[in-house]
Amino acid sequence: MATRRKSTLLAQGKERRLDGTGWPWRVRLYAPPPGGTSYQIKFKAPAGEGEPWKPVLRRANTEAEARKIFAQAEEALDHEQAAPASAKVRATRTIGALAAEYIADSKRRGKAPRTIQGRESRVNAHVLPAIGHVPVAKWRVEHSQLVIDRASKTVHSARGREDVRGVLAAMRKLAWRLEWLDRRFDPLDGLEIGRSTVFHGTTTQFVDPRLRPETRQVKAMADAADKLCGPEGTDPLLTRLPLFGTKIRVAGFGGLRLGEQNGLRAIDVFLERGYVQVNGSWITPRHSPGFRGPVKNHVIHEVPLPRSVMHDELLPRVKELLGLPANASMQRVVNAQEEERQRRAQLAAREPDKSVAWWNYPVPPEDEQWIFVDTVTGLPVKPELHNERWHRIRRWVDENDPDNAWPRTIVYRNLRHHAATKWFHEELGESWEVVAQYLGDKLTTVLNHYVRAGEDALRDSVTKLANR
Repeated sequence: MATRRKSTLLAQGKERRLDGTGWPWRVRLYAPPPGGTSYQIKFKAPAGEGEPWKPVLRRANTEAEARKIFAQAEEALDHEQAAPASAKVRATRTIGALAAEYIADSKRRGKAPRTIQGRESRVNAHVLPAIGHVPVAKWRVEHSQLVIDRASKTVHSARGREDVRGVLAAMRKLAWRLEWLDRRFDPLDGLEIGRSTVFHGTTTQFVDPRLRPETRQVKAMADAADKLCGPEGTDPLLTRLPLFGTKIRVAGFGGLRLGEQNGLRAIDVFLERGYVQVNGSWITPRHSPGFRGPVKNHVIHEVPLPRSVMHDELLPRVKELLGLPANASMQRVVNAQEEERQRRAQLAAREPDKSVAWWNYPVPPEDEQWIFVDTVTGLPVKPELHNERWHRIRRWVDENDPDNAWPRTIVYRNLRHHAATKWFHEELGESWEVVAQYLGDKLTTVLNHYVRAGEDALRDSVTKLANR
């Protein structure tokens, strides 16, 4: 009877007595047996609490891969980490599986629903169709380039392509952390996303002045909304959104984002001080009911508004929400607001979560004091419905006030750009630091969006050359 030939021992680790038997053992690496092709790595790993350790066998096709698994096993035993995964498990670690882990990790980290949905959209539209089947261990820059090339066919802005690259960068970081990808390999090193023509002195985030609406256009749209959405309006699809004109003024002269406008409540309006506090945002996830969540970047900020908006438009609505008569004095309204804030503050103090305060104390959406609502639901309007009504008003202005028509190239959110530049900076003369505070943004973000280096010098030179 022929004797079985033994495999050659290539390496062995330090002596260990961790299996509970007291007998010494080591991690060992064996060359392929005669006639075989796979290297073998043998060691022991915990089987469960109070149970004896079980022997583990890992195979590799090359010596380099085998020595890598050998080193991983030694490190795992030294630091009490999980043992190296089997070949079967490693085979399931594709880009598609990593993408699923990326979305799950975003949810565990408490990212906003809209943020998670944006990441899901980019993953499903660009990453998975291009390289979803590629094993993470074999992910290289050429695979990442396939994703960017695919995205470039439908994403034409540099900012959009940067967002796709950002998803790849986040997935790379997660792959390194999960040890699915060797840190020696960077699948984004050398990635080309395409250069865009940039106006001299600006960044890629710079907002062209032609996309910042003029004050006359903001006023024309707000006045048209007053007419079409007010009680005298004839279109029931528009009258279900009362105070649409006020909402446009809050956006155009306060710079609030759409979610912040929708999340505005009676207790957020500080009438005696002339500003609104932006401390939350109405969030509408796909296929889920809306809710009031945190403000973007979790930065609470105060925004001053014109007295005409505060007293002539917001004050009557606040009285209505607080159940006060139309002729109630300003002081009575202020007292009622403060009483409601104190009531919520006392309830928040009983919560185990100490981050809960009067402004974020949870209240059922149907019981909240929303400034701007859809009269059919009693809740803030959905973004899709809001935008449809906005375009109805825009078309009306095109026909009835063509001198102040709102350009089709300027979207509703650009009212924020008007507030930052035409109103706060130019009309009120506020510095960019103050503008950033009003918008709830970082100063660098505001400068990148609105300031072109050398613009003032250019204007001075034009003035000097005007008479030469």
